[in-house]
Amino acid sequence: MPKKKRKDVRRSWVILSQWMRLRSVFCLARFVGGLPKGTIAAVATFVVSSVSLSVNGMEEVTIEPHRFTIQDGYEIVQVAAPPLVKRPMHMCFDNEGVLYVTDSSGNTDKAPVQLKDPQHRVLRLVDRDGDGIFDESTVFADSLPLPEGILVHDGSVYVGAPPHIWKLHDSTGDHVADERSVWFDGGSIENCGNDMHGPYYGTDGFFYWCKGAFAPQQHQLTNGRTRTSRAAHIYRALPDGSQLERVITGGMNNPVGLAFSDTGERFLSGTFFDLSAPGRRDGVLHAVYGGVYGRKNPRVLAPHPVTGDLLPVLSHLGPAAPSGIVMPQNAATGLRGDLICTEFNTRRLSRHQLSHAGSSFESKVNTFLESDQTDFHPTDVIEDADGSLLVADTGSWYKICCPTSKIAKPDILGAIYRVQKKDVAQIDDPRGLALDWQNPEVEWLSDERPAVVTRAVECLAAEENIELLCLSPARVSAIWTLHRIPGRYARDVVRQFIKSSDPEVRVAAIQSVALWRDKDAVTVLIDVLSKVDDPHVQRVAAMALGRIGQAHATVPLLECYSTEMDPFLKHAITYAIYEIGERNSLPKKHPVTKCVQRMLKLDRTTTRSAKYPEIEFIKADKPGSETAARQKEQLDTLAVFLPQGDAQRGEKLFHNREKAKCVTCHLKGAAGVRLGPDLTRIGAIRSERDLLEAIVLPSASIARYHETVNVVTNDGKVVSGLLVKENTNTMFLASAEGAMQAVAYTEIDRASYSNVSLMPEGYEKVLTPNEIADLVAYLKADVSRLAGSSQPTGE
Repeated sequence: MPKKKRKDVRRSWVILSQWMRLRSVFCLARFVGGLPKGTIAAVATFVVSSVSLSVNGMEEVTIEPHRFTIQDGYEIVQVAAPPLVKRPMHMCFDNEGVLYVTDSSGNTDKAPVQLKDPQHRVLRLVDRDGDGIFDESTVFADSLPLPEGILVHDGSVYVGAPPHIWKLHDSTGDHVADERSVWFDGGSIENCGNDMHGPYYGTDGFFYWCKGAFAPQQHQLTNGRTRTSRAAHIYRALPDGSQLERVITGGMNNPVGLAFSDTGERFLSGTFFDLSAPGRRDGVLHAVYGGVYGRKNPRVLAPHPVTGDLLPVLSHLGPAAPSGIVMPQNAATGLRGDLICTEFNTRRLSRHQLSHAGSSFESKVNTFLESDQTDFHPTDVIEDADGSLLVADTGSWYKICCPTSKIAKPDILGAIYRVQKKDVAQIDDPRGLALDWQNPEVEWLSDERPAVVTRAVECLAAEENIELLCLSPARVSAIWTLHRIPGRYARDVVRQFIKSSDPEVRVAAIQSVALWRDKDAVTVLIDVLSKVDDPHVQRVAAMALGRIGQAHATVPLLECYSTEMDPFLKHAITYAIYEIGERNSLPKKHPVTKCVQRMLKLDRTTTRSAKYPEIEFIKADKPGSETAARQKEQLDTLAVFLPQGDAQRGEKLFHNREKAKCVTCHLKGAAGVRLGPDLTRIGAIRSERDLLEAIVLPSASIARYHETVNVVTNDGKVVSGLLVKENTNTMFLASAEGAMQAVAYTEIDRASYSNVSLMPEGYEKVLTPNEIADLVAYLKADVSRLAGSSQPTGE
């Protein structure tokens, strides 16, 4: 039976099975004197239509227990669930279409504890009959520490599990990894385990991964220098481990996912990128070479040269906890060139429609897919060979340093879903498995199947193919194939593509010569910089000149610079001049001179900051059975009033400094003080019950980075408060009243996070149950939708 026919039959069976189940329920209700006869047909019609019900450009699809909303024209089906997978986290296909999945054991211990007792695994999922639904699951590798990414490359599986990237290999052909080695040692592992995410395979043939947390890591880079840094970074290296270098630097503590464009541009998802305005926190970045990004964090950024202000965030997502991200390549799906990003906290996938803005991009963000279930936590999204997307929902086991998952529910398991465009013509053999891959042909670079092109790029990377590659109409793919071929001949050919009239061809060629540091490309790059009126091409040309490092490129770079340029182009030119390092030729009055001189001076200076104290996590004491029962009864009693809550009354109460006092510690929109968590978009990630608990029992669920810090100084003095600011030598703690006290790192004997919230308990004694319900309704509401409100939402 054709695949499309099977899908139609499966969809019909879903509708029929729901009808039969509901008919049985309602017939039973009628039998015992329940619902009237007409209700059966009415409710069953609703459920059938909810399988595909279009509302305001979105369709509703029910896959128990979820009711998904998805953009019109797309559909979603479940393709793997327990027992095939339990808590899927990250996914990657091999060339044959086998899906490798990191599957969590449900262990929620801190990462260093998990390192000593590794319990996670890698599964191997197979779709035997080709219907898009996985039929078979086997364990490829077990006893792994907390997995933070997976990559299948050249017959091996790479798994990031802090502090290592492991290389797993099956040498016997029994589909079980019998060889295990450390491919990369990051050298640090903090409690939250965000020291590492990845690895990912770039368009340029490099492995990429992200360093998070603020523990120091020391690495010898490709330039021969050994560098130590606490900051966040994107690192890259060739598959053999050579040419290790940093790509970007950041003050965020959790860079997570990477996506790549055809021309080699990088896009990064993660958390705590920007706290400069209400509703901001997490987001997506255009990760350009040498860039320094937020959040503002002098303690970790101080040793790193910066070309000016921190580079801006591409998409602001609030407290969404974005994780996996992909840029689809299949044009038939309507998503090519967009970014699709999973958001752990908001139960959705966001779609970022990109357009050029100066030398970078701007994005239009909207919801692509969303579940109504609070236990839906998407962690990864990847593209299959037919253009459909696979989405991993890890379930509700995760609570490690997570502000919205304080209660681990390892019994609520996850699943893998497929999102695909409706009525798209099915492509036969989307992976090209019928092709003779022992004898690859250059024509395959022009194939309409992206998976065939991707594999052909790797297989054709041999010197004997260079002449045919020069003639390929698939210029960008040919460039990346030539890029993988060492030697002068391949460099000469790639260099010629810089003169192309096609901007994408030019950008890909320039990215290649930059990575190879091709000195013979300097003349043509200078010509591009001065004569090509395309900011994107100019940006990568400047980047390439900086990496190549020829002194005579300094003057053309200076002449190209303008204060009217966008920040990314300014950065590229400034960073290039810094990398070239010709300080004596810099004119005194040029706008970049002081900045470059400052960067060069910092590069020669060993920045020594005081040793940062380890802030210990104190394990929370579980409430006794009597206390837990009393708290549950208290919440149950107040929850009865929640349906009566009024957001407008709650808004007035929220701003009442005498009674509720919320604005004395919290932001929502433009009003309030950022001492406690920013509540601007809290309703998107917390249920009404969660919000009720946060008001009445604030110590039951303390948001990450809003724990009270208790410091004991060397002379025995105790200082407590929220850690609101840090610099290279001092931390600043704020009390509930807003009083701030500076504590030098050298004065600290020990420090720990408190399990008692700075927010006082007893609000149920100050506010009536109806007033608490009003506050919950206001916090749950979108602040921009309230009458008379014009507060920003952070988008």
